[in-house]
Amino acid sequence: MKTKNKIKQKSKELFNKKGFKNVTLREVAEELSISYGNVTYHFKTKELLIISLYEDMLEETVEILKAFDFNHLFESILDAPKITFEISMKYLFFYIDFVEIRRSYPSLSTRLEHDNNSRKKGYLHVLKQLQVKGLLREELNDNDLDYLMNLSGAMRTFFFINLNPNDFHSKGLKEKYVAYINNLIFPYLTSEGMKKYKAYID
Repeated sequence: MKTKNKIKQKSKELFNKKGFKNVTLREVAEELSISYGNVTYHFKTKELLIISLYEDMLEETVEILKAFDFNHLFESILDAPKITFEISMKYLFFYIDFVEIRRSYPSLSTRLEHDNNSRKKGYLHVLKQLQVKGLLREELNDNDLDYLMNLSGAMRTFFFINLNPNDFHSKGLKEKYVAYINNLIFPYLTSEGMKKYKAYID
């Protein structure tokens, strides 16, 4: 593994364990038994390191939408949290320290907002396809769907913020997360959608 990737890997581990504010670039260097200058050669500042990790996470997340099977769209949506769970656990500090990260790095905060709006446009298209297929209630307008997406994002963050460190590797955590997220859409489904949902979880 290249030194740059080792730095990012070790940083994720430390940020997830101690919180991003409690970890310095010098500590990352010490953990890897390399010089501080070696770390700053690749990442001149901690902000640049955080941005690089964010870009890695974003790239992994974007692949989820690309992988949607529009022939089995409903199942793809319900399967998505299984993938996002793995990504979220890898970059857990982005959820736990979300507010602090935005306060510490205003430029990154602006980018986070922009990227989130871009992702929501993609998911809005997916939700509208569910309406066309008669699985999501037709009367839901764009504002309703936007609310649903915002609520989903808030619940995802809430789930990880409230995790006890002892639960990080507990059995059944992934299944609990998937049910927690997917249950959100259930009240917004049509009767046909509810039937498909129940068949999926059975």
